Amino acid sequence: MASSVAAAASTFLGTRLADPAPQNGRIVARFGFGKKKAPPKKAKAPPTTDRPLWFPGAQAPEYLDGTLVGDYGFDPFGLGKPAEYLQYDVDSLDQNLAQNLAGEIIGTRFEDADVKSTPFQPYAEVFGLQRFRECELIHGRWAMLATLGALTVEWLTGVTWQDAGKVELVDGSSYLGQPLPFTLTTLIWIEVLVIGYIEFQRNAELDPERRLYPGGSYFDPLGLAADPVKKGNFCQLSCKMDERASVYERALVLYDE
Repeated sequence: MASSVAAAASTFLGTRLADPAPQNGRIVARFGFGKKKAPPKKAKAPPTTDRPLWFPGAQAPEYLDGTLVGDYGFDPFGLGKPAEYLQYDVDSLDQNLAQNLAGEIIGTRFEDADVKSTPFQPYAEVFGLQRFRECELIHGRWAMLATLGALTVEWLTGVTWQDAGKVELVDGSSYLGQPLPFTLTTLIWIEVLVIGYIEFQRNAELDPERRLYPGGSYFDPLGLAADPVKKGNFCQLSCKMDERASVYERALVLYDE
């Protein structure tokens, strides 16, 4: 007891030591039985949706939300994923410094809208989802024309589509077996001018929907797309026919080879 009082009264480097806690002879025992284990987390069930997908049980990417016509969530290579841009800070351009450092990455940026209509560039991204949609429709329509033309001409004239060019060079230009008063060079110029004018008029349209489905008296003379519900069904059917025609055209090329 005396030693503890002396220790409390002593100093260490000019600092008085704190008084020790009084000992009252009681022993406090602490028993730790461990914390309660957290209940195991239940695995989240995949979100269910009523929209049809390309494969039963498949999970569509976030950017394929089903708003586009013919969207079944199929994009295994992520071609339609929104482009991500890195934002850099400005470089140090101080002539008084011994070394100017390059700007560092400060974040990422995404385009607000995929469609920014201008006469020269109707879409914000060259490889964006909206442009892929337009290319798919245009290519599918060309595939339908090519498939129908190849089968019809071969049925009427007996000349296959890959031999049509040979007949034109030897016998001159003709259509369904009937001679035409044009040379092959003249036909090429007519095709360039006509198709060029059509594409120019299509690109002049800045409305993305009218670019794909112009409608009107020329492209919808029967008014089948006047009803919005029927128009959606027709657009869905058009996508299916485009895809089937693309596959059939490729099969026709491989078969003839």
